Amino acid sequence: MYISEQEICRWGQTNHSKRNYIEGKKIASAGHIVKCGKQSETNNNDEVRFVAFCMQTSHLKNKPHEINCSLSCDGKILTMVCTCKAGFGEKCKHISGTLFHCTLIDLNTLLMLTRTNAKCSWKQDHKRVLKTYIPRPIEEHSCFRKKKGN
Repeated sequence: MYISEQEICRWGQTNHSKRNYIEGKKIASAGHIVKCGKQSETNNNDEVRFVAFCMQTSHLKNKPHEINCSLSCDGKILTMVCTCKAGFGEKCKHISGTLFHCTLIDLNTLLMLTRTNAKCSWKQDHKRVLKTYIPRPIEEHSCFRKKKGN
């Protein structure tokens, strides 16, 4: 089972020019989703629940945001909740990023994460992702470089 981009836009009431879409794409492509796993399947297999952990973009070393999701078996989003301040509105960039991450993976292949091990299992992946970030002085960032000839 995959989530379609069309379903993400329907759920998030968004499109390619809106902030939660743009920021969600950036989160997914930056690898900020450090862990994603199933939490349960209902007895009649008409719903799948999964949890994902998304690094905080403003505090990379802090505990990631937790995103809980419920999907129907046909890939329709039923509920989404994130632990960030905007997450209870179900339309934050972390939720969007998680959904975009899920367009690339078959959700049926996700490993089961119990409530107990979900809280701890993201730590190793979080450390691995943090190693990819190399701090640089602000002057080296492209938005602060002066154009040649000015």
